Amino acid sequence: MNQSLMASLTNTFLEKLSTISKEKETLLCVGLDPALPAQRSKNVMPSDDRLEFMRRIILYVAPYASAIKMNRQFLIGLTIDEIRQLNILVHQNNMLSIIDHKLGDIGSSNASAVFWFKEEGFDAFTFNPFGGNVTEATETAHSKGLGIIVLTLMSNPEAAFQKTATYNEKPLYHHIASLCSEAKSDGVVIGATENIESKDVFEIKNILQHKAIALVPGIGAQGGTAKKILYHFGERTLVNVGRSIIYSDFPEARAKEFQDMLKNQLKEVKTIRENRTTGSV
Repeated sequence: MNQSLMASLTNTFLEKLSTISKEKETLLCVGLDPALPAQRSKNVMPSDDRLEFMRRIILYVAPYASAIKMNRQFLIGLTIDEIRQLNILVHQNNMLSIIDHKLGDIGSSNASAVFWFKEEGFDAFTFNPFGGNVTEATETAHSKGLGIIVLTLMSNPEAAFQKTATYNEKPLYHHIASLCSEAKSDGVVIGATENIESKDVFEIKNILQHKAIALVPGIGAQGGTAKKILYHFGERTLVNVGRSIIYSDFPEARAKEFQDMLKNQLKEVKTIRENRTTGSV
């Protein structure tokens, strides 16, 4: 049994992720959202066999990714045993598994969902904070040994209200970040698309008083860039890429491309930070 797998038996989600990311030298998370040919006209699987498609993608991207993120909307119809088998395969290939559930309900309902996330074999889940109960949900997640990643600034343009809406005379996303900081939630979701600026990321990072990660959607098909998040969060960034990898003719090669791109971007932003610190720029 390798060291990272042994550590994963006892460590927290963030500790596991840090170990795997360093060992594999990758900040890449692959979004596994398998669409049937009947669902839409493009970005679909070649057949209706979701399990076989997902198994193949997991194996293809494993050398280049530290996590797999499955969107609940694309898992509907699968059994708990089928999901468990997928998560066993993820873990066997030295990755963590995140369920992108966007959970958001009252406490007892959230607790039920968290129970089943654990039963399904996931390591963390995404959480919708608009019920306000971030602390309670974080405590519930941690009691089950799961990580919780809170939607803070989403990548879709319609989510601009998270920047423009206010709570107690502050931007709503500031309030959400404050809740995450108080609760010591494991991560925040920050989109990489152009509607999110570097100053927004800087403000979130400053509000967080603990070592939370940034889970970053919006790369690849959505056309975003991770540089502004990498600049502020550094190695505590987990960049999600879905369609551009899983529907590629060569998913393994595309995953390697994104891994290399993120490594190079991280080096670039580190150099910029260092130069600014020393007054070279």
